[in-house]
Amino acid sequence: MSLTSLPVELLLEIVTLALHDNAHPTDVLCTNKVFLQLGQRILHTHIHFQSITQLTLFAQQSAPLVCGPKTVSVSLAGGAATFDVFVHLGAAFRRCIAAARKASAHAHADSQGGDSVGGSGDTENSAGAKVPLDLLSLCLHSHARNPNLPHIYEALSLADPKTFVWMGPDPDHHFSTAIVPAATHHLFRAIHTWTRIEHITLTNLSFPADPLGLHAPFSHTTPLLPAIPHLRTVYLGQVTLLPPSVIAAMICLPDTHNLERVRLVDAYRESIWGPRIRRSDVERAVREITAGEDAQADALVDKVRRLVRCEAKTERIMGGDRVEGLTVLE
Repeated sequence: MSLTSLPVELLLEIVTLALHDNAHPTDVLCTNKVFLQLGQRILHTHIHFQSITQLTLFAQQSAPLVCGPKTVSVSLAGGAATFDVFVHLGAAFRRCIAAARKASAHAHADSQGGDSVGGSGDTENSAGAKVPLDLLSLCLHSHARNPNLPHIYEALSLADPKTFVWMGPDPDHHFSTAIVPAATHHLFRAIHTWTRIEHITLTNLSFPADPLGLHAPFSHTTPLLPAIPHLRTVYLGQVTLLPPSVIAAMICLPDTHNLERVRLVDAYRESIWGPRIRRSDVERAVREITAGEDAQADALVDKVRRLVRCEAKTERIMGGDRVEGLTVLE
């Protein structure tokens, strides 16, 4: 029995499996017309870049996309990243925006019975346009001396994800910094532009040590994040130089009704040789912020106890804040 005679639902599963982590997806797409139609929709719905070359080639093309992407992920082997990875990611998002604009213009022309697409309004319509995503996932390193770090903001602000993940590529026992302080600055600037974000997961990051430094996104009394209407969960893992006060300030914001959980896993106020953050550190910071307002402080401390969970996950072989036998740090 020919594969093409199978039900579309079953054939879709087969093509999806054949394309998963396939370094040469065109081999699958060239099988026949049905595989091409199904495969293109799969690849364009869930765009996964596994090398800088893939990312660059996608960004340079101008062919229309079969559909708008729902997920975009960049996973670089070994975490290797050239200095211009976010330059190319920004170009990839601009291609998605341009493709969506052209598709919309064609649909509008068809509905009007016209035969022309484009015009002077295209550029204006694309101003401020973003790529709405269910998931934007990164697994790569940033570099402190990268002159292109501002492109982190420029690229990520072109997307508007519901879930955002940036994880370090190294195993848990190898405590490394994938998101360097200057990159953290530009990352949080981009997060401030997202209106649909619900879940944020960041690991292997370091915050600027000097609140008055060039790349510091906030002072010790500024919230980690503003009041984002749809934000539900925040996960920070293997993070250094994180002031507990910025978590406290975020919890103190009045318009955080949808926030369900803030998890701090192996989060350090200073270096990994210092103490991990405990929930009591955040509670203490709340009381300092609300000095003289006992009733308000008590209510906010209760809110911290509901929302904030501090955990220890990975122990050092020697030294540091050793909490054998403890998982939750209160």
